[in-house]
Amino acid sequence: MKGFTAIDLTPQCEVRLKARYEYGLLEQINGASELIGECGAEIWRSPESFERTLDGTGNRLSLRWAATAAAAGILVAREGEKTLALSLLAGGLDREADRVTLETFHKHVVRLLHNTGFEPAFDLLELSERPLLATIGFYIPENAADRQTFALVDRCFAAAYFRRLGLA
Repeated sequence: MKGFTAIDLTPQCEVRLKARYEYGLLEQINGASELIGECGAEIWRSPESFERTLDGTGNRLSLRWAATAAAAGILVAREGEKTLALSLLAGGLDREADRVTLETFHKHVVRLLHNTGFEPAFDLLELSERPLLATIGFYIPENAADRQTFALVDRCFAAAYFRRLGLA
């Protein structure tokens, strides 16, 4: 059965929630098909990197994608200048690229937490599920109308990305 594992992490990289998603089931959630289509179109146009404001959010929510390998990368969800969430995607097609992406992501979190009184966990480095979406949520959108879009955007992006790779 094709699909992907989504793991929600605390800002210290501790596993909070783990769930398996399938493309067809995700599409059934209200608004998900449109979001998958929007993300998919952008991934096909610019698979290496892009920054895009999400439709229907009044220019408040945006995504920034940067591929770190052929089947791995980092997605940033923002509201204006505020980072709402960081997501890591690892397809499992290249173990070394996945490892480097996970380590780079973890080092970034370590730098972010430096001198904050919080210690990063190492759960992230031990995640073996593939394809994998791992998301660290920092904030929720201030605008209530954007919260449903934000709640779905990482999963919808992952569905579109992993489908493009033939994995979802």
